[in-house]
Order: sequence, then structure tokens, then C-alpha cells
Amino acid sequence: MSRKQNVSAEVVWRERLTRFDKSNLTVRQFCRQEGISDAAFYRWRKRLRSKVQRTKPGERSGDQLPAAVETFLPVSVSPAVFAEVEFPNGVRVRVPAANAEALRVAIMTGNKLCREVQ
Repeated sequence: MSRKQNVSAEVVWRERLTRFDKSNLTVRQFCRQEGISDAAFYRWRKRLRSKVQRTKPGERSGDQLPAAVETFLPVSVSPAVFAEVEFPNGVRVRVPAANAEALRVAIMTGNKLCREVQ
């Protein structure tokens, strides 16, 4: 199987496994409905789980497979203009990110205030 065929087969199987997760069928019932063998189902499920665990450790439980991406949203990235410091009492202080002295003063003042409250 070529790389391109393997990638499209992966997409098909990810979608199929997502459908299985949403169905309330047993593996055997689902495989009969899809016209696939139980062995192929288990082989692909294992293959895709292993791939998820290798690429994104700790993000997913063992029974979950990544859902097929159907929509892409536009994203814009811009440099941070402000740094925000949040203190245990919920107060947030925003200071210019480029101003290291202002950031230092905010942290030190917040630290002092938090110690006084305790």
C-alpha cells in the first residue's frame, strides 16, 4: 500500500471508529453493518491508538481516538502586548510585556500583599 493510500485508509478508519464510538453496537454488530471483518476492526483500532499514544502522550485516554477534523477556523497570532499576573485572591494585574521593571514591581507588590493577608 502506498503512503497516499495508507493516509486515506487512516482517514476512513478514523471516521469509522468515530462512528463506532457513537453507536451503541457491539464490535461484531458494527462490523457486520459496515461490511468489515472483526480482525480488521481490531487491527486498525490498535494501530491508531498506538499512533495517538506515540504522538500525544497523556492527552487522551486509551479508549479514545482523535475525531476527524471537519472544520478549520481562522487563527491569527500576534505578539503579546501585555503580561498578566493573577494572584491567589483573583486579582489580575496587566502590565506592558516589554516593560520588565513594571512586571517586577507588579509581582513584588502582589507578593507583599498576599503575605500581609495571610
